[in-house]
Amino acid sequence: MQAAGPSLSGPMDPYFWTHLVIQFSNFEPAVRHAVVAISSLYEHMQTRSKSQQLVDNRFALSHYNSAIRELKTMNNEPLVLLVCILFICIEFLQDNRNGAIQHCKHGVYILKNAEAAFPWTKEYLSPIFRRLTIFPFFFALDETGFPKFINLEDRVPDSFASFDEAIYCIDGILLRTIRLVRSGDGYRLGNLRRCPVAPDLLVEQEETRVLLENWNNRFSYLQSRSSTPAMSEETLCNITLRYGVARIWVETTFEYDETVYDKYLDRFRYMVTAAAKLHSSKTLKRGTLQGSPKFIFEMGFIPLLYYIVMKCRCLDTRLEALSLMKKLGAAKENLWEVSTMHAVARRMIEIEHDFLLDVNDKPLTTPVWPGLPPDEMRIRDSTTEPALSVHVDAQCQKVRERMAGFYRRTAEGDIYLQTDVVTEIM
Repeated sequence: MQAAGPSLSGPMDPYFWTHLVIQFSNFEPAVRHAVVAISSLYEHMQTRSKSQQLVDNRFALSHYNSAIRELKTMNNEPLVLLVCILFICIEFLQDNRNGAIQHCKHGVYILKNAEAAFPWTKEYLSPIFRRLTIFPFFFALDETGFPKFINLEDRVPDSFASFDEAIYCIDGILLRTIRLVRSGDGYRLGNLRRCPVAPDLLVEQEETRVLLENWNNRFSYLQSRSSTPAMSEETLCNITLRYGVARIWVETTFEYDETVYDKYLDRFRYMVTAAAKLHSSKTLKRGTLQGSPKFIFEMGFIPLLYYIVMKCRCLDTRLEALSLMKKLGAAKENLWEVSTMHAVARRMIEIEHDFLLDVNDKPLTTPVWPGLPPDEMRIRDSTTEPALSVHVDAQCQKVRERMAGFYRRTAEGDIYLQTDVVTEIM
């Protein structure tokens, strides 16, 4: 865990992994067994090549089962929550989305009681669960997999005492925003297209919009205070993208016409510029960029940059965002894999602008739509199949291929699914 701990948190504070987990592993068998399982799985992921498939790690599985047995005898709710986070990490490393979702839902249920009774739980564990609760909204098969998080109705304080408080607040607002977005799926893609939006959803949209505006005002003031210890460049950039994506999400939740995103081109450019500056800064500080970790537990930059590629139709901006996915993203950020998401995002650009990219993501042919493509060319959403095949292409490169689905609309306004093969260069 000494090797994995600092990397697991990604752009967030690593204190949980570098201090709390290590301390508890010294005297709690369940924590110790879970840490051994994580370390073994993490080491295997760091050393295996991209072409190697995930295999059963019996050593890790044995310690995972031992941790589960120890957990069954526990009555200490905060400790159960800590171990629950470790179990979610194990499931991430094993690509078991259903197991990770179930542990997440279980942890959120326990957290409802533990927060009030154990203050340190809210300080150290609640922030992690707030961020963790995001992934089921993207990976659960249906809404029964969505955790029922509490304390999302809290208002933005008049001022933030610290960056930790500001991050905790924006994470809650982001979670609330994503919950709203899922409520709007039917209006964008389903049978509710062109139907009046339910009044309660419009109220929720306006309340979330106000929360985001208030948060931004308080956060800007916090940054201007010279006495406030600064957060890292990476954390600041990640928070900037979280806020920026949430602002666009909340405004477009119920929009059927994809051209609505063209109103936010300046916001997209601002976020991509911030991400590019972070990459340049990291390059200058290190001389040359060291290899990124192959796995981080937190959501880093992959899904945020992917959203920008998907919804920003300025070709130059989205191509830069595409390149930054691999430069700033880890190989795997909890359940998001950069190779798959990059391949899908790349194919989206090719379809919408009607041209081809070379292996370096440079134009290979002339785009039919070099400017903003018309609405019927645009992709609403995408899906991918888990099954994949590995082979060597004409350039003697190993590639992985999988089926993807792209939701588009006809000239008459009907939504249809276009299937295609996406190629992941290894």
